[in-house]
Amino acid sequence: MSAPAQAERAGLLMTVEEVATLWFGEVGENGSASSNCQKIRRLIPEVLPARRIGNRWYVSRAAAEAWAAGGDPASVMAHPDTREQRAGVW
Repeated sequence: MSAPAQAERAGLLMTVEEVATLWFGEVGENGSASSNCQKIRRLIPEVLPARRIGNRWYVSRAAAEAWAAGGDPASVMAHPDTREQRAGVW
C-alpha cells in the first residue's frame, strides 16, 4: 500500500463508504454499496457519532472500529420485514 493510502486510512474520520466496507465487507453478497451506506446514515446522529463536512458524512474511526469489533451481525440492520423473512417467521 502506498504512503498516501496508508495515511488516509490512519485518519481520525472515515467516510460512510469506508465504514460500510469495514462493517459489511466488500459489496456483493453482503448488499449493495448504496443500501449499506444508507443503513449507516440511519444511525447518524442519534446512535453513531458523525460530522457532516460539505455534503459528506464522516464517522469517528474509533467509534466505527469499536462497533465492528463488538457489534451485532449485519442482519440486525435489515428492515424489520426483511429481518422476519430471513429468520423464517413468515
